[in-house]
Amino acid sequence: MDYNAARQAMVDSQIHPMGVSSDRILDAFLAVPREEFVPDELKDVCYCDEDIKVSEGRYLMEPSVFARLLQEGKISKEDAVLTIGSGIGYNAAILSHLCGTVVALEDKKELINSAQTSWDKLGMTNIAAIPGNICAGAPEYAPYDVIVFNGAISELPINTKNNLKVGGRILAIIRKTGFGLAHAMIFEKTDKDTLSSRVLFEAGTPYLKDFSPKKEFVF
Repeated sequence: MDYNAARQAMVDSQIHPMGVSSDRILDAFLAVPREEFVPDELKDVCYCDEDIKVSEGRYLMEPSVFARLLQEGKISKEDAVLTIGSGIGYNAAILSHLCGTVVALEDKKELINSAQTSWDKLGMTNIAAIPGNICAGAPEYAPYDVIVFNGAISELPINTKNNLKVGGRILAIIRKTGFGLAHAMIFEKTDKDTLSSRVLFEAGTPYLKDFSPKKEFVF
């Protein structure tokens, strides 16, 4: 398979037609070899425009969805970005081309090791892999300019706002129930205690493990 041609086709046929016009984002998707971040048996399908499961509750987010989210986040080279549930490391690799520092939070040691191997191979030195509870949000390295969830969540955790700078943004796919489409959303911290929110578009993104709706007891 010609991965370079597949990567160019992903940008030209999947990402750009969905309204992603930022040269920085398009260049980032062209620069990062997606095939380096999937198991061998998934390399031939890794450029499909769909969510690709790489571990239980961990996915490579659909390229067009992830790119559209990033464009709305207006990430700058000075930003510190937290990616929650970084999985096998692809989303952090893309972010590394857009911001100053990426904090990649993941609770699965084998995924962290795999991601670090790929980052090292590609010479990515501005990513810090942080092992820990992804629901906690790595507060020890806060505050962040941008927080990105690598999968759908049922609701925004309360502590997420506390880890964000004033003027910072949260990029998330909100899926309140297990049925129907989710909504890509951006949250902006307008002052110490306030988050504004805006719906961006619909998406079919699967849940990030541990962020699906809690089952309620019914009498």
